[in-house]
Amino acid sequence: MHINKVEKMVTEATLRQASRLIEEAEERLDALKALLQASPPKMAELYLGDRVLAEVLERGASVTRQELYEIAERHGMDRRGLGGFFRLSGKTSLNELPGTDRIVLTPYGAEQARRHIERRQTLGYEEVEEALHRAAEASFAEDWDSEEDSIYDSL
Repeated sequence: MHINKVEKMVTEATLRQASRLIEEAEERLDALKALLQASPPKMAELYLGDRVLAEVLERGASVTRQELYEIAERHGMDRRGLGGFFRLSGKTSLNELPGTDRIVLTPYGAEQARRHIERRQTLGYEEVEEALHRAAEASFAEDWDSEEDSIYDSL
């Protein structure tokens, strides 16, 4: 009878702890949702120009005016927004080659494009941790390599 009482106390404590952890997780998720709802348009706008520059770089750093219009449209940028790439003051990302229909990246534009491409590549899928015991519950991970569990290693 005493054992059942102890088991019940342990179970109740575990349930309270689990409930508290779930509440904390829900609070964090709600905060993240609020951040995501507030920021997607800003984040999309932030990288919009970089995506256009990256595609120009991937096409050899030189495109025709019509190709630039098509690239911008594909990424959701209005033609009027392209003027910012050709600034007369500040950092210019694109230049028009005189006497041609060619638009070329400036060194600054190429650097912006390269950085965007690197960011895009680092957001890809990464290998899962090989040592899965690092992700396991601490008490389980501690005896991962124990003699007692070594009988399962050959299975």
